Amino acid sequence: MTLWEIPAKNSAQIDALSQALNPAVAARLSEMGFTPGQDVYCLRRSPLQGPLVVQLGDCVYSLERDVANQIHLAHAS
Repeated sequence: MTLWEIPAKNSAQIDALSQALNPAVAARLSEMGFTPGQDVYCLRRSPLQGPLVVQLGDCVYSLERDVANQIHLAHAS
């Protein structure tokens, strides 16, 4: 499962970032806290394939589909 597939109001744990991800984007995501073992919570799914709004710790991020599809999850709840 990827972060893009997580239902709204659900949490999950990040498993890994895709190896296909642009290295600069992967580095920036890591700086923001998108690292293996980190819990992430889906606050909102925008309509019409719009950005996904997630909470990671005390921060809220909006991610486009192409980026969210590159963040793999260990499990969701």
